[in-house]
Amino acid sequence: MSSPVIPNPYNAKLSEKHASLQRALRYAMATVCDPFTRKPESPANLRKQLKTIQINATLAGDNIVIPTLNGVRQIFELVMWNVGAQTCLWQQGTTGGMPITLLDLVNFPALTGFLLGFNGNFEQPHWEIDNGQPLVLNLSAGTQVTGFIRYRTENGTH
Repeated sequence: MSSPVIPNPYNAKLSEKHASLQRALRYAMATVCDPFTRKPESPANLRKQLKTIQINATLAGDNIVIPTLNGVRQIFELVMWNVGAQTCLWQQGTTGGMPITLLDLVNFPALTGFLLGFNGNFEQPHWEIDNGQPLVLNLSAGTQVTGFIRYRTENGTH
């Protein structure tokens, strides 16, 4: 004799949540974000679009690393070296204009490096900087931070 199947109420709830999330899925309808009209680019062409910018921040407060540009900047790699102990705050936008915190390295030790490596995947950048916003490194002390950033601009001029 087989045992009767007992319905699990949690499975029904999960199924309802899944169905509601599928209905709520939306895509931004722009040339940058629309997954249906965007043509895929070859990896070689994407590698050619990568730009490298040097980091040389020495001021306490905001240090603009990538200036305000047209288009969305996708940050794929960050290599930094901190000379003196301080708090290093990576943010989108300047401090006076309601910035978005990307990474807060509180009490970052002296003579220490930090790496967000690039694994070759162009679909998952570490950060995306909005159109018209700078990438800023805010330092608590005037101690030098050096390194480089590799990024790509989508739908922009630079």
